[in-house]
Amino acid sequence: MAEEQVSLTNEENINEQSVVEEPKKKPKKVKPLNDILKCALVLVLIAAVAGVLLGAINYVTYVDPEKTIKDKVGKLYGVPADDITNVTAEYSSLELDKSKVNAVYKVNDSVTAFYVTASGAYKGTVEFVVCVKDGKVDNIYVYSNSETASIGGKVLSQKNLDKYIGTALASVDTSSAAGGADAKEAEVYISGATKTTKAVVNAIRVTAKAYASRGGENA
Repeated sequence: MAEEQVSLTNEENINEQSVVEEPKKKPKKVKPLNDILKCALVLVLIAAVAGVLLGAINYVTYVDPEKTIKDKVGKLYGVPADDITNVTAEYSSLELDKSKVNAVYKVNDSVTAFYVTASGAYKGTVEFVVCVKDGKVDNIYVYSNSETASIGGKVLSQKNLDKYIGTALASVDTSSAAGGADAKEAEVYISGATKTTKAVVNAIRVTAKAYASRGGENA
C-alpha cells in the first residue's frame, strides 16, 4: 500500500513538471491621443521650418537670368545693362517643337539677343544666348548646360560655336526641329556628340523662327 502511494506521488510530480506554464502576455500600451497629436504637431513644425530654410537658400542663391544676360551682353556691345530692354512680347512665334525662346532683349538699334532653351541634347536641353545683328548671328554662347565635358563640351566650346557667326537667319530651316542627320551635317558637329549638336542646331532654328515672326530685318 505504501508503495502504491509513493508511485502515485511520483506520477503527480512528473505530471506537474511536464506542464509548462505559458508566459503571460503583456497588454499592449495604446498611446494616448495627446501623444499622437504632439507627434503630428512636431512633424508639421519640422516641415514648416524646412520649407522656410529652403526658401531662404533659394532666395540667397537665386540668379536672375535677365540680369545676368543683360550684364554680359551689355559688356559685349558696350551698352549699359539698364539700357537693354525686354521685347519678348513683340514676337509672335517663340517655339519650335520642344525648343523655345525664353526672352528677347533689344541691345541697341542693330543688335537683338535671344535667350533660348534648345532641345535634343544628351541631358535634355541646353540654354544659349544668340545675338543677332542685321539678320545674321553675331554672337552665340552657352548660358547653361549639363552635357558631359569630355564629349558634349567640345561641341559647346566657344571656338566651335563661333562657327555660326555670320550665319544669315533667313537661310536657316525653321520647318522642324533638327534630327540626327541635320546634326551630322552641321558645321559644329563633332563625332560622338550628335545629341549635343542637335541642341546647337535647334537653338539657331528657333532663333531664326522667332526673328522672322517680327518681320525679319525689322526685328
